[in-house]
Amino acid sequence: MKVGYKSRGIVLKLLVIALIFFIAGCRAKEGLVPAESGPLKIYTTFYPLYDFTKKIVGDRAVVENLQPAGVEPHDYEPSPRQIASIYSGKLFIFLGEPMDAWAKKIEGQLQEKGVVTLEAGKGLIENNDPHIWLDPLLAREIARRIFEAVATVDGDNKSYYEKNYHELDEKFAMLDREYRDTLNAVTRRDIVTSHAAFGYLARRYGLNQIPISGLSPQQEPSAQQMAELITLCRSKGVKYIFFETLASPKLAEALAREAGAGTLVLNPIGGLTKEEMEASEDYFSIMAKNLAALKKALE
Repeated sequence: MKVGYKSRGIVLKLLVIALIFFIAGCRAKEGLVPAESGPLKIYTTFYPLYDFTKKIVGDRAVVENLQPAGVEPHDYEPSPRQIASIYSGKLFIFLGEPMDAWAKKIEGQLQEKGVVTLEAGKGLIENNDPHIWLDPLLAREIARRIFEAVATVDGDNKSYYEKNYHELDEKFAMLDREYRDTLNAVTRRDIVTSHAAFGYLARRYGLNQIPISGLSPQQEPSAQQMAELITLCRSKGVKYIFFETLASPKLAEALAREAGAGTLVLNPIGGLTKEEMEASEDYFSIMAKNLAALKKALE
């Protein structure tokens, strides 16, 4: 009997989940507890959490991001070895479902072994859309939660973390002002995006997101949906179609070609490419580039 692509995907996910519980169970039986000596060690599940945490802890802690460079974060699953390593840390930071659902499954066992956990997006995620970090004010709230968790774990360095946090908080406030001032001045409001990653940002600044794919880049549109998008883009006079750095640009390029539009990058910042990391890009530099792209598309 042949097994379809979707069935194989479901089987693979079940196997990964089984591995997560197997590793977690083994660690529990071993009685592993976090190391008490050495620098504070923190694990994060994907880039924005890593970047915010790193800016807060500076050189007083080691932050390890489980997501490799150049890997699209949707549906990313860590290896059993990575999962096992989390138990040696003092703090584990994850966003919450649906972005890193696997993390929730091991949260209880981590806490039993003395690892403090933070579900940074709890209560902020709406309608199964995890992309809250693209709204500067929601990202600001995530950073506040990270600071409080870090300060709880390492009270001796609280004043140092607090100073870094206040500097980061001001950056978010400034970023929000720049987005608000720039996007209040544009005349167009429709943005056609590679996938539905910019709903929170669009709502914050009065834009209308028209996604090609769903909440995950893997949710591709049907031929009929593409035809409807082409008609919509032509009727609205859309000048640019946005594509991403970690997902295939083919659908965006095809839509742009048929609609007579150009293409621009709008980066969801779920992860960085190796080139972006080598160029010392971060959340704020990429958000600035995103704002410049939005201004060009909408003015």
